[in-house]
Amino acid sequence: MRLDDRLLDFFNQPLMCIIAVADETGRPSAGRGVGFHLLEDRETIDVIFSAWQWPRLEPCIRKTRRIAATFVSPSDYVSFQLKGSATMRSTETSDLDRAGRFIAAATDELESLGVSRRLIAPWLTAREARVARFSISEIYIQTPGPLAGMLAGTRSP
Repeated sequence: MRLDDRLLDFFNQPLMCIIAVADETGRPSAGRGVGFHLLEDRETIDVIFSAWQWPRLEPCIRKTRRIAATFVSPSDYVSFQLKGSATMRSTETSDLDRAGRFIAAATDELESLGVSRRLIAPWLTAREARVARFSISEIYIQTPGPLAGMLAGTRSP
């Protein structure tokens, strides 16, 4: 699946991210993402998470090569879930910079909505940052309402 211009606009605002995986037996695990990078092909995304805070994510991705990441705009609950096949890649300095910007933007946005920074800080950490790169195969609307669960985006040529 290829991200269209509307989805690209969505990714250019403060967001929250939840990553979901399952192990080889189907046992689910989830954790918060703390950054991302959409690659130029509009079909690939790097998602950053803390292996210290969410230790089951990396081994599940390495074994099953599957991932789902749900991105949510805290101000209006507009949400999209991206699913695809994933691999782990080395964490680079640019990933840590992205994580820092993501955490700052999410913290500022949540604080503007009345959530105390003291409460936010434990949710978002880049400690032992890891990067999962995945090829987007499905995009779903997750915004509450009549379109929730419907396929979004456009197919690649």
